[in-house]
Amino acid sequence: LLELSTYGLLLCWTVHYFGLELDWDRKLLDSKVAFTYHEFTMWLRTVTLPLVGVASLSLSWEILVAMYRCACVRGCFWKLWATLQWAIMATATVGLFAISLVPFTYIEHESNGKLWPGIHRMFGAVERFQVVNSYGLFRRMTGVGGRPEVILEGSYDGHSWTEIEFMYKPGNVSAAPAVVAPHQPRLDWQLWFAALGPHQSSPWFSALVLRLLQGQPD
Repeated sequence: LLELSTYGLLLCWTVHYFGLELDWDRKLLDSKVAFTYHEFTMWLRTVTLPLVGVASLSLSWEILVAMYRCACVRGCFWKLWATLQWAIMATATVGLFAISLVPFTYIEHESNGKLWPGIHRMFGAVERFQVVNSYGLFRRMTGVGGRPEVILEGSYDGHSWTEIEFMYKPGNVSAAPAVVAPHQPRLDWQLWFAALGPHQSSPWFSALVLRLLQGQPD
């Protein structure tokens, strides 16, 4: 019942805060964000540290349960061996959990600043190993300060040039974004990375331009 109630609340909050409305005549689901950036920031500030507390209680419970299982092992030798394994694994787990709090609280800088300074020092010592990180495949996206784009243009006479529009690559700002999923537009996707570095890092791009000049249909 508690789980069903939680899902029900999540659904109600989603409908309310994202203004979901079903238009039966047009058979469309309309949505509009019903909260401000300030309200979202205040909500993050309210829940981030309590979530850390909930996670700490959950981890503590798991460690205590594991310790109890060690005490239930028969035989002094095997009990000592189980306790040694528990101590090593518990120490490693607590350490990983502690340093993971730093990237977890990146989303709310005030909460990040309230963490114990020792946790920040621990994270700084192992950051180069990338042991922990914030959630997301591409958490830090390019384009915050302006996103570079590779532009391909074609001409029949060498004087008037026309931009070659791609189906999924950003181009005409007046055009609506194309629906991608579940298709993976590989060329358009690679052009994003080609714009982030020198041409030597994307040797395939020179081959693409050569095939365009040759008029290869593929």
